[in-house]
Amino acid sequence: MLRRKRLPDGTFGELENIGSNPTTEEQVAALGFQLAQEKINSMQKDVVINGLGAQVAMLKIEMMQMKGGGE
Repeated sequence: MLRRKRLPDGTFGELENIGSNPTTEEQVAALGFQLAQEKINSMQKDVVINGLGAQVAMLKIEMMQMKGGGE
């Protein structure tokens, strides 16, 4: 974005660049970071799902044993 800086006498000076668009390398780095975060989140969800599945399996085994099916 460009703007003109106001000079002490009240007039406007040269155009100056404020802020800048990220470079392609910066965009790729940012997207890479986001991708890594999404992968970590996905892995954490998988761990929770697997843990819940193991708990369900253990409960089923306990129920079978209580009914006498595990002998």
